[in-house]
Amino acid sequence: MKKLTVIISLIVLTIFYSYADGLSLKKIRYRNYVPVTLSKEFKQEISKDTKGLNERDIVIYCNKKTQEKLTFSTKCEKFDDSKKTKMHCVGYAQVLATICNYAFSVNGIKGSAKPVVGYVLLNGMNLNDYSNLLPEKWKNFTKDHDFVEIKLSDGKIIYVDSSLDIIK
Repeated sequence: MKKLTVIISLIVLTIFYSYADGLSLKKIRYRNYVPVTLSKEFKQEISKDTKGLNERDIVIYCNKKTQEKLTFSTKCEKFDDSKKTKMHCVGYAQVLATICNYAFSVNGIKGSAKPVVGYVLLNGMNLNDYSNLLPEKWKNFTKDHDFVEIKLSDGKIIYVDSSLDIIK
């Protein structure tokens, strides 16, 4: 029985990851951007860690740092970079945008990051449309989704979602 459970789990994971590449993000509008406060120590860490990195590597670094500092929850706490902070997608977007903008500025990069509201798409299907399958208390929570629009210095725009670990 244990072997069967492992096999079924592997099959489910394989199916999920085969579709994960089909995930994309669609912006609807900008979110009111409220930068979070970064401690002096965290700013020093970001400065040191991103020195000499190109824009794309800075974005990857900032995504990773955001994931290290936050844990997903339906309730948000005040951001504290000295410990794991509970946040939902709105908080993840605010934190990621703040870390990116700080890393860009200390490295003299003209990129910018802004939180946006939009949808998560799986092979073109809006996953928010399936919120009716969730319990009633979650339906409002899943009507839209926050992530970050990053404008690189060359004018190219990419979308990053730290809560789902998507960079597109």
